Amino acid sequence: MAIRGAPDVDWTGRFDELVAREAHLGAAELDDLGQAAWFTGRDDVSVRAWERAHLAFLEAGDLASAVRCVFWLGFTLSEHGDAVLARTWMGRLFELCARPDANTRTDASQQLCRAVARYAQGDAEGSAPLYRQAGELAAAAGDGDVDALATMGLGRALVQTGRAEEGFDCLDRVMLMIGSGRVSDRAAGPAFCAVVASLLARGDLERARVWTRDLGDWCDTQRGLEPFRGECTLHRATVMQLGGEWAAAAKAADEVCRTEKRLETLGNAWYRTAELHRVTGRAAQARDAFRRAAALGTPTQPGLALLHRDAGELDTAWNGLARARSGPLGPAERAEVLAAAVAVALDCGRIADARAAASELTACAAAFHTLSLRAQAAQARGEVALREGRTAGALPLLRAAWLDWRRLDAPHQAALVRVAIGSAARAAGDEEGAQLEFDAARTALEQLGAVPDLARLERLAAATTPVPADPGLSRREREVLELVAQGWSNRRIAERLFLSDRTVARHVGSILSKLAVPSRSAATAYAYAHGLVRIA
Repeated sequence: MAIRGAPDVDWTGRFDELVAREAHLGAAELDDLGQAAWFTGRDDVSVRAWERAHLAFLEAGDLASAVRCVFWLGFTLSEHGDAVLARTWMGRLFELCARPDANTRTDASQQLCRAVARYAQGDAEGSAPLYRQAGELAAAAGDGDVDALATMGLGRALVQTGRAEEGFDCLDRVMLMIGSGRVSDRAAGPAFCAVVASLLARGDLERARVWTRDLGDWCDTQRGLEPFRGECTLHRATVMQLGGEWAAAAKAADEVCRTEKRLETLGNAWYRTAELHRVTGRAAQARDAFRRAAALGTPTQPGLALLHRDAGELDTAWNGLARARSGPLGPAERAEVLAAAVAVALDCGRIADARAAASELTACAAAFHTLSLRAQAAQARGEVALREGRTAGALPLLRAAWLDWRRLDAPHQAALVRVAIGSAARAAGDEEGAQLEFDAARTALEQLGAVPDLARLERLAAATTPVPADPGLSRREREVLELVAQGWSNRRIAERLFLSDRTVARHVGSILSKLAVPSRSAATAYAYAHGLVRIA
């Protein structure tokens, strides 16, 4: 994009130079001061400067420039959560746009404000035509800033209303507009961040990776930049974690934790830090970071559930995911929670629950058509099919997921799929093929430092002695195993079969011995893989 290699903009120097002459600045320089103050985090100065600038532009007869100052006043106040003052200044904008000397340029700003207000009220469907009209008016007036913000808003509205491909095309167009130099820095910053955040929220990691790199390049040209630096760095950390650059991602997330002032961004930074601790096996540090995220109001699932899973606390993990699924989630968040729910449910032996979560994940992937959601859905369905003993059906799904994760250059997810492929090979009687897959996964996980996943892999790979499909269970033991596989407790099984708790415990111990497995969940996995119980 054209922004690469662009000269640095020294907002700190510009602010210092203008504020020293503030009492004597004209309208254009007051507008510049407002922008420099905003970019360097001096919000009180930016509000004061834009208030004076809009009055000076009106006195000079430049209505369009006055409206621009009022628009940015309302926008920045809204961004900082001051809804009352933001609405006041938006009302002022509509008042100005009703004047006889209004033109296409002011009409574009007015229509954009209507669209933003409609979208903020939760009416994405109704906001889309308003955004479209604002963009058309702005393009006709040659106002690149309003055109970019309107196109960005239209893209988000279209995605939210189920027209994902149209919406993503709009977001791509915004990035190209910025790269072509048609958009000023004051509009490029919020547009960049909003587009990348929207892509990450909807699981479009292919686009997010490209535009995050360019957002980073843009941030690096803005010396003294304050409003977008934390979000930009955090977006980069998210993408770096996907790409296996865990040390760099941790360093970036830590920087945001130390310097960020916006509570939402800070909470997200602590969650990202917790996740990076979790995947590398630093459980105590992960728990502390999750606590810090939660204290700031940031949801901690599915990461916290997966931390409990790593510690063998499966009931706690499952309950946390169940609560998270019942709340409002964006597409990417929901997909992450559902993928974790599949993994935990399989560990718990809750096959029907795993199947239901995989089905919901598949529906989410179908709605948004992104590569990462498609990979997650195929992986989940393949793992469920494997656990149900449908090895022939599992392998194509797992291989498709592996190819998609490899295309996304996501080594951690690709390694986890290879572990599942190895398990499928073993279930099909190909122990040599299984060990080859395990070896490939081991190499990748060791390079990443994925300690918990390596531990799981080693336990799985060590179980090389095949157990007969018919291990000699008695009729009563098969009945007990059937109920164990459904997640029943010993007491409930005893009540169902009219046995004592002690007798049931003895049967369970015998079953584990005959199957050569260490736990009830492992017995459940074996039973489903070998058709010893009926699939619920």
